[in-house]
Amino acid sequence: MHQTVPADDIPIDALNLYVRTHIMGFATHLGPWLLGTVKNTTGTTAGTIQNTGATSVTQTKKVVYTGAVYTADTTTTLFTIPAGAQITSIHIDTLVAFTGSTAANMSLGITGSTALYWASTDITTQGRLANTGAAAKLGNWAGAATTASPNGAGVGTTDVTVIATVRPTIADVTAGTVQYTIVYSVADSTGAQSPASA
Repeated sequence: MHQTVPADDIPIDALNLYVRTHIMGFATHLGPWLLGTVKNTTGTTAGTIQNTGATSVTQTKKVVYTGAVYTADTTTTLFTIPAGAQITSIHIDTLVAFTGSTAANMSLGITGSTALYWASTDITTQGRLANTGAAAKLGNWAGAATTASPNGAGVGTTDVTVIATVRPTIADVTAGTVQYTIVYSVADSTGAQSPASA
């Protein structure tokens, strides 16, 4: 889509309208974006074989844990990701180091399986948390062939809501902020989805 750049002498009210309309807007697309140069396979050699791939998208949420109570779980809803999505990365960044409690264990998962995607790990120290999860956790990102769709890749046939569960283990938290980011593909590289976009 071509957009015309406003002239230098445009009135300020018109410029503000241009900014709100053309620069600050968000576009919403239902279904996966497939990018590449060959849409359909017509032969058996490179250049004639489909080479499109699903784009990666992210969701991010910052959580302030100040006041989290010693021995009590603090559960936060982070994101809901689409059915059939395949998680490719999770970033957990402690932006403000925890004070008050010298340890706080965090896990990521879903209701009923709170460590499905990330095993319980201390998050009190400022910085990015290393992913030391077992292969079973990474397998849950990709999806088990018996339950996931499409084609055995993805989180399953229904949308998934990811939650973080944090429990301070020494004392109440007087300061502490963590930013969670999940990276995923909406569907596989063939464009298959579960369910189809509404």
